[in-house]
Amino acid sequence: MRKISSQNPSGTRSILKGFLYSTAVVAMIASPAQANEMDGMRTELQNLLDRMERIEDQQVAAEKMAPATFNRQYIRKRAPQMWDRFAPYDVRDDYIMPETARANGVVGGDIPGSFKVPGSDTSMSISGNLLMGATWDGGQAEGPFSTWGHAGLIQPDGAGTRGNGQFRLESLANSLAVTTSSETAMGPLTTSLVMVWDAAAPGVESTLSQGFDELVNASMGFGNWLFGLQGFAFTSGACYGETVATGGAPCPLGRGPAIQYSGGGGGMSYRVQLIHPVAQLDADGLADVAGVNQNGSIPELQARLAFSAGAANIGLGLQLREFGYQGGQGTGLTGAVDDTATGFGIFPEVQIPMGRDTLYAGVAYTDGGRNTNINHSLWTGGRGEEGVITANGSIDTTETVSVHTYFTHWWNDTMRSTLHASGGNSNPSDDTVGAAATTPPLTKWRSLTGNLVWSLMPRVTTGVGVTYHDALFRGDQGNTGNTGSDESNEAVEGHWRISVSY
Repeated sequence: MRKISSQNPSGTRSILKGFLYSTAVVAMIASPAQANEMDGMRTELQNLLDRMERIEDQQVAAEKMAPATFNRQYIRKRAPQMWDRFAPYDVRDDYIMPETARANGVVGGDIPGSFKVPGSDTSMSISGNLLMGATWDGGQAEGPFSTWGHAGLIQPDGAGTRGNGQFRLESLANSLAVTTSSETAMGPLTTSLVMVWDAAAPGVESTLSQGFDELVNASMGFGNWLFGLQGFAFTSGACYGETVATGGAPCPLGRGPAIQYSGGGGGMSYRVQLIHPVAQLDADGLADVAGVNQNGSIPELQARLAFSAGAANIGLGLQLREFGYQGGQGTGLTGAVDDTATGFGIFPEVQIPMGRDTLYAGVAYTDGGRNTNINHSLWTGGRGEEGVITANGSIDTTETVSVHTYFTHWWNDTMRSTLHASGGNSNPSDDTVGAAATTPPLTKWRSLTGNLVWSLMPRVTTGVGVTYHDALFRGDQGNTGNTGSDESNEAVEGHWRISVSY
């Protein structure tokens, strides 16, 4: 039992107890004439204080025993976007928010899907995707078990016949992503590591083996700065509409070592990058004449601006670069055998929300640029994409223009369809026509794909789709009986895919 004594007030209950204590003290020091009258009050006050003490002890004990109360609402996204092998990884879709982690008794971190590393203020997120699909190839596709082959990489006549009319089950591009974030005096300190287990080229089908593991992103950020292996600013996540084909939409694609500064304000954001300079003239670096490609003497520059205009989101990608070529001795070349060139590119795009639906359109133009689109970068190793070395050893830069558009329509809360239409024209020099049994440069391509995608449950997405490709190769000398002429080839692919994220 707590005896009546002076107390320091603390909170509402302490104030009430202090008042009761004061009243009791007054009763105790009252005159003898009033003592008998105050005995009853003193006893009642003591009993009341004892009851309050017991109630307070019970409340404290209950608070210690009771589990923490959290918002247990299940907030995983009901219809996550189908994971895309070629989409930039800094726009990945995350599915678990910190509140969900706390609801399961884990201390949530400061970034989506993260938890606090014990003993530190670092938030860590571990996520990824597991994929399984089926593909039916028609036409001159590259062949089986090739992620890159499903980017519309059909072949000239005489090549890629293994893909014609064949059905196969595939498990490609299974991924693991680890990201961290912590606050410092310089702003957030972040890291990002994305690994993909993939197949790069047709393999031995009897083994069903994955080809290799690939590190596609390894970057670290300090406030507005980002360093390391990262996606290039010339492209964006907006052009990658949802697809069930492993190769994804043939948008501009590029990643490599870079230094980036990003910022924004007033409804506008920007990214500026300095990128490792490279030169790829023709397919093998030696082109049709002996020599060595020369990287630029200064880093390449890429940038991206993004802002809103009413309901529309507008983006603009830019690039500026320098590259060269040094011819060998005794090659028989006439005239200059050393040359440098300047390349540039521009990529305006617009994305228009239409309720839940989305309409997108973008046009990429490069002259001596790089990473204009997936198809041109991957087809025949990018032969002639940046430029061609002419017969006298000088560089003839290649102009390439590509158009990309899609429309996504939601049928209900979990089912949607996306129709993609893409195409491009390129003009590599006539001096690069390919030789017998080699791959000629790509000059034109057209792609059309449609799908139906639905979410079976949270984190589980599946879909079916059909893709049509048409490609024109310059001087397709692999075409028997039509040596030296351009040749158009077509291919149709049917796809089913199921994706589970974690």
